Amino acid sequence: MESVNRINLGVWRRLKSTLFLMPAFFAPHSRIRVMFHRMRGVRIGPDVEIGYMVMIDNLYPEKVTIRRGATITYGCTVLAHDASFRYARNGKDMIKETVIGERSFIGVNSTLLAGVHVGRKAIVGAGSVVNKNVPDGATVAGVPAHRI
Repeated sequence: MESVNRINLGVWRRLKSTLFLMPAFFAPHSRIRVMFHRMRGVRIGPDVEIGYMVMIDNLYPEKVTIRRGATITYGCTVLAHDASFRYARNGKDMIKETVIGERSFIGVNSTLLAGVHVGRKAIVGAGSVVNKNVPDGATVAGVPAHRI
């Protein structure tokens, strides 16, 4: 019985996350997009700005934390899991907390991989792929992102 309840909880969590994803993509105001991402389970502090078409992990949105005053611009992807080992090698999914620090800025079309922590007041340049932690106050850019 417990496994059935766990399956039902998992189905409900995934359905809720998916159901609120489209409004979170296209809502006409950042505050409304933030509200829908919160409804999906993302932990979001006050005064956060989220642009259009921002994809925050659809399977584990509760593993993503966005701290006070952070800005995530258009087209960014924030991941909290990596299923590549499961698909390619019959391994297990990697599921890790991803954190965007207070007053940090994530540039257009950037991707944050699972487990990355972006420091307080850090800047991620447009189009970057962040695969390592970004220190407080650092500016990173590139593929993979490196300090500039």
